[in-house]
Amino acid sequence: MKIIGFVIAAIFLFHGNADAIRYAVEESYNSLPNRDKNTPFTNSDKSQYTKLKQAISDAKPSNTECKAGSVLLKKAPKYVEDTSGKDWLFDFSTNICDSNKLLRIKELVRSLAPSLDINNITAWIYDLDNDHINDLVVGYVDVSPEYRYPYLSLWRLKFEQSTYKAYYAGPFLNGRLHAVVPFGTKSKNKVVFVNHASCIECEPLVYLTPIDFDAGDDARPYEFTYNEKHEGFVPTIEYDLPGMGHTVDAKVETRILPPSAAGPHLLQFFDMEEGPDEWWAFTCKGYKCDFQLYKQTAPDKFKTLWEKAKRL
Repeated sequence: MKIIGFVIAAIFLFHGNADAIRYAVEESYNSLPNRDKNTPFTNSDKSQYTKLKQAISDAKPSNTECKAGSVLLKKAPKYVEDTSGKDWLFDFSTNICDSNKLLRIKELVRSLAPSLDINNITAWIYDLDNDHINDLVVGYVDVSPEYRYPYLSLWRLKFEQSTYKAYYAGPFLNGRLHAVVPFGTKSKNKVVFVNHASCIECEPLVYLTPIDFDAGDDARPYEFTYNEKHEGFVPTIEYDLPGMGHTVDAKVETRILPPSAAGPHLLQFFDMEEGPDEWWAFTCKGYKCDFQLYKQTAPDKFKTLWEKAKRL
């Protein structure tokens, strides 16, 4: 899908992956701590590791998300409905809905990363690698000093040889954890999908970025291309388009299929206001996901897959 008039700076950081990109306002991003280069997880007290491991074991994740807290943002951007020019809250979520157990985990996370503000921390529990042991995904919201834009950073804390190792991805402008589901060619691992925006004080494109936090000694995103020459892969799925001259005018629906060796793995339908509708079938090889495109109508084989796929 061709993007029209897109001028936001492209800078995206993933731990150990210098080629990945992130869409954000460059001046706003540059004022943030470089959490990829300078990890906040500086405390190596093994007694705290043991306590955190027990706290994770004691917590029972919910099937639904709960509110975990809020961060105050001043001088609200215009896109925030009915609050332009006023203070507003950026809410973040968790699937640890027992507030006491969530607080205990946040306290222990902060003991390992003492520079983090406990009020800006959240966490989720998932079995990411299908070993029947729950894993911890830590979220942290940074607010850029001048622009007051919210950025979500994520760490997967992986217990390895009696210590926790932090695998990092982010920061994501206006980021939210969107889904944690199996994806791609790996049938056992779960992939973390992050919902984030191209900009704040504009009509934003909304993206999804899928991250494999169990990609060997790394956190690694899946990369996609919408380029007709099948080049220019970036770690973003176009999830919602603003139109209005910034992109084509279309409603987008995204679905995923169960993991498989052959694919396809992700399907999209672009319901165009003008011109032929578009049906996209993405197949991932490793972490690069290329497409087949059908215009006006989709073949029967695509329609069959579409009915079997789950809306993302």
